[in-house]
Amino acid sequence: MKIHSIGGLSDTYERLDDAVISPLDADDRCGVLRQDGSFCEFSRGIKGPRRGTDVPLPVTGDIPHLAGRHLFGGWIRPHFGHFLLESTPRLWAFDELSDSIDSVVYIPFRGGARKARDRYKPFLDIFSGGKPINIVAKPVRVEHLIVPDPGFGHGPRITGSPRYRDFSRAQVKSAVTPNGSERLYISRTQLWDKRGGVFGEEQIESLLEAEGYSIFYPELFTAKEQLARYSAAREIVCLDGSALHMAAYAIQSGTRIGMIFRRRAGLLAGLVRQLETFADAKVTCFDALRNSWVDEDARRVDFRSIGELDLPKLQAQLYEAGFIGRRPTVPDLTTAEINVLIANMKRGPMRPVALDPVAQ
Repeated sequence: MKIHSIGGLSDTYERLDDAVISPLDADDRCGVLRQDGSFCEFSRGIKGPRRGTDVPLPVTGDIPHLAGRHLFGGWIRPHFGHFLLESTPRLWAFDELSDSIDSVVYIPFRGGARKARDRYKPFLDIFSGGKPINIVAKPVRVEHLIVPDPGFGHGPRITGSPRYRDFSRAQVKSAVTPNGSERLYISRTQLWDKRGGVFGEEQIESLLEAEGYSIFYPELFTAKEQLARYSAAREIVCLDGSALHMAAYAIQSGTRIGMIFRRRAGLLAGLVRQLETFADAKVTCFDALRNSWVDEDARRVDFRSIGELDLPKLQAQLYEAGFIGRRPTVPDLTTAEINVLIANMKRGPMRPVALDPVAQ
């Protein structure tokens, strides 16, 4: 469903009695129905700046009943970036309701809900204080339900509401002790190739390591350990990606961030706005892209694409912005070297896609 206004950011919530939670169905309908059958707009699922779910159908017959007072969390998504933008935005209401909430209730987003719960529970615990996480895959009637207006998300929501920003950063600050290097490079080299990246990231690692940056692979660490590293850093360099969404909760005010484009996409401007608004970060973007490579049968550039960088150009940009000093020029990758890298990825043939000069 395309919508012209996604609302959000009002820092208000609804208290409902005997409300029905309807999980996502095959026709993209889901959300919360009030006792009288009307739709609670705060429960609408938002998948993008203008992509929202439809109103669920009325529920008839007997359905399971969940006693107690619970908070509706929306859907829980396995992809980390989407999890942050779509599964945490209602948790700000714990800033005043923590003592009265029995659990957070999520609905699945297609598959992988329980794996997502297990994977992200340590992060959710920071926000919820360790409340149980319930996942309902069929309609359920809830005795008392809190439905917050999302305080974060896609498009205009990317900067977060005041209560969401204040609550999330305060929770992280109280849960995490800064620990790590003041210069940090967040690497994607340990991720599965299908999650996207750039050719020759190892050369970027070597360049920055020689400048005193610690090379950090966030997926190898717990949520608290990741946040502790981001909180300790004063200069962070990385490719664009979900790690920066997470870093926004923890980085100190004024932290310098160098974001290297691995693709060109409109959403990257939103990521910059999030970092600046959440933490007054000083963000510099580096575009040294030559091509974006996609699977041979792919229709467009997306998060799975691999960027081909002009490495000497990137090095010069990093130097001019003050992230590194003068060093011997990093050699560019040859066509043969790129072909070897593609062969080693074991994802099949790939093709270069001309860059869009407009989508920055």
